[in-house]
Amino acid sequence: MNTSEKIKLIRKANNLTQAEFANSIGISRGNLANIERGNVVATPIFINCVSLLYNIDKNWLIDDTNDDLSFLNSSVNMQTLITEKYEQLDDKYKKFVENQINQLLDIQNTKDKINSED
Repeated sequence: MNTSEKIKLIRKANNLTQAEFANSIGISRGNLANIERGNVVATPIFINCVSLLYNIDKNWLIDDTNDDLSFLNSSVNMQTLITEKYEQLDDKYKKFVENQINQLLDIQNTKDKINSED
């Protein structure tokens, strides 16, 4: 099984449309469609993003000889993983995480405002 087939399986295992999956990675739906069809080779950055966001072994993704799909049954989406880890934190660390998220949202909102003015 090649990388493009594995990408499609990961997307489907997470019940995502191409548009939703592409958005989560930060690429266009068309680019994802081309990757899934094998028309475009997935870049190392794309592979890293999928690996990190969907808790997938990067080496498995790029190894066309590894057809083991057992991880898909136990695949945890990143939001669930983050929530579970967050709940394990002490209150002071939870506050730190909340502050970091708020700062990221401020940066995103500022970037969105700048882009909408263009």
